Amino acid sequence: MQLAGNVAIVTGGSKGIGYAVADYLMAHGADVVITSRTPPEVEAAAEKLTAAHPGRRALPVVADAAVAADVERMFETAETELGPVAVVANVAGNYSLGLIADLSEEDWKTVLDTHLTGTFLCTRAAIRRMRASGTAGAVVNIGAVDVYGTTRGNAHYAAAKAGILKFTEVAALEAGRYGIRVNSVSPGVVPAAGALPQTLTDAFHRSFAIDRMGEPSDVAKAVIFLASDYATWITGVDLLVDGGTHLRGLPDYAEHLLGESG
Repeated sequence: MQLAGNVAIVTGGSKGIGYAVADYLMAHGADVVITSRTPPEVEAAAEKLTAAHPGRRALPVVADAAVAADVERMFETAETELGPVAVVANVAGNYSLGLIADLSEEDWKTVLDTHLTGTFLCTRAAIRRMRASGTAGAVVNIGAVDVYGTTRGNAHYAAAKAGILKFTEVAALEAGRYGIRVNSVSPGVVPAAGALPQTLTDAFHRSFAIDRMGEPSDVAKAVIFLASDYATWITGVDLLVDGGTHLRGLPDYAEHLLGESG
């Protein structure tokens, strides 16, 4: 699996899954632009990635993937500094919880903008620029296991991720004629250390077919596969990387995280 000479953009690339995706892209020969809204974070991540992969470059760009002008700037930086973009991984995201009756319009809009609008803007820019340069590239979006089950407290997040999956299908159909593939990866729970209460961690353990929490590298490997020449006849699909959570169903987020009884 080689990505040598390719240029990639990874939104949300300064930490977590995004950082792991950038790391694996560089390990397979790509140069990357990583983005974040936090300058010190993205600059430190780019420096670390470049040091870890001699001969490869990681460029930091402070940008909000849900702002069209920022998206254009990240692509322009990539093309000017590294060359035509061949891979785009739309990883940038955020998360909040709330029952629908208690959910503010601001929380709804923030989650939808970050995930769904950000994915739209970056995919649109990728298709336009890959088409113009004649690049047979790949876009990989990030869904979530939440789309494959139903739980309380995540209506805005689940709606955004469901939108991404259908958007990915339509984008694949429209972009295929230009040799551009568009797919998605839906991770299961990949928590930061200590981020989940023990009761929810235990509930997820009971839901897994593979008895361990997910790690950013588990998701990154799937993204790299779909971006690589191993997947040249795959488009419009969603690849679940969830340890089997979808087989038993999601725990009740409202119970474990919001203290709501059934």
